[in-house]
Amino acid sequence: MGRNSQRRRSARAARAADNLRPDLSEISRVRTQKRLRADIATWMENPSKGPGGSFLEGEHPSDPAMVMATLMAWLVGAREQITEEQAREAVRWVSDNLGIQHDDLLQAAGFIGHPDAPNLTLNQAMESYGDPMAFVLSMVLLSGGLVAAVGGADPDWLKQFDLAT
Repeated sequence: MGRNSQRRRSARAARAADNLRPDLSEISRVRTQKRLRADIATWMENPSKGPGGSFLEGEHPSDPAMVMATLMAWLVGAREQITEEQAREAVRWVSDNLGIQHDDLLQAAGFIGHPDAPNLTLNQAMESYGDPMAFVLSMVLLSGGLVAAVGGADPDWLKQFDLAT
């Protein structure tokens, strides 16, 4: 067997092995989506308690960029399917159950099409909260509000907006 033939076989074997290894970004994406939905599911069982933070805790916390991407996909995806009134209902539900002022949610509520929200870019909305974690929390709250107000309190309703591979 010639040297070129061995190289081609080695290259094919390496490509085949690469195809068997999971894409770490896919693992991160799926894990993050599941954790966020699980936190919202726990929250739906006791709305006055608020969302959990398992996606940020534990031995293997979720990648913050993947958390942000997942939440943005859910909010922007929902915006395409819900009405302005449903966006209002989602914000109202969060406010009523957690005692959070509407104005504190409105900076991020533009992403779900709330008619009273300012028209902000992602960076502007994040800056308006002053802290990236406060912005992420507001997106989690809005996602839960959408699940409660539009999704029948079933966090799997968000799956339709999951990031795809």
